[in-house]
Amino acid sequence: DGAACTPCELGSYKAANGSGSCGLCAAGTYLNVTGGSACLACPANTNSLAGSASIDGCICEAGFEGSDGAACSACSLGMIKATNGSGSCVACEAGKYANSTGLKAIHIVPSCLP
Repeated sequence: DGAACTPCELGSYKAANGSGSCGLCAAGTYLNVTGGSACLACPANTNSLAGSASIDGCICEAGFEGSDGAACSACSLGMIKATNGSGSCVACEAGKYANSTGLKAIHIVPSCLP
């Protein structure tokens, strides 16, 4: 149609040439450059919101610890982390235990058992 092309913004991409609009990067991916044709996967055991424009938007999943934008490690036996984000696993309170490492499943929150 003769219109000038503009690059896709950070956190969005367009995989094919031609007219059309840019799409947001899916959850679990990011794109930190303009005009990109593919989004990049977040590091291991992290996730991001759709449209993330930086690797720092990739945060540790519950049951895993580490820094934003880096691969995260599973909590050890006896340790839990019930929320997403950076931060450390914590020991179960006295009289309770965690019998698995890095609990990671949809709709299951790591917790200490009586």
